[in-house]
Amino acid sequence: MNARAFGICGLVIAAVLALTSCSQRGADDGYLTLTAGEATLPACTTAAPVLVETLNTEQLPSCDPIGQTLVFPDGEQIQLPEQQGGGGSSNSESDYRYAYQSVGNWGLVAARAKTDCSAVQEWGNPEALRRVHEAFGKKWVCH
Repeated sequence: MNARAFGICGLVIAAVLALTSCSQRGADDGYLTLTAGEATLPACTTAAPVLVETLNTEQLPSCDPIGQTLVFPDGEQIQLPEQQGGGGSSNSESDYRYAYQSVGNWGLVAARAKTDCSAVQEWGNPEALRRVHEAFGKKWVCH
């Protein structure tokens, strides 16, 4: 094999390795990335508690419930922040951990799990949940 062919083979191998390593990044890396066009929901104009069961819908939300109260089936409540985006979690006096994450135009997702990370329950639009799982893993509520 001449030097030119050897050099071309080396470049091809380097390119394949670079593409493979780039395609592996992004899965469960701890970052939820949205484009500017994916984060255009206006704030809700009426204040009302948000029952997590209402997040289980294929329909996209019409507004972002900033500053409102998120209510879980067992009565646990989390006050959502006054600004858009982000997420949070809390532990309660019970044996559960609670979390929420804003996913832009796909709405809010919420989850509850036992403190040992068993019995995970999630609520949210399927695409929003997929994005949260991709960014933080399927047990994101436990982190």
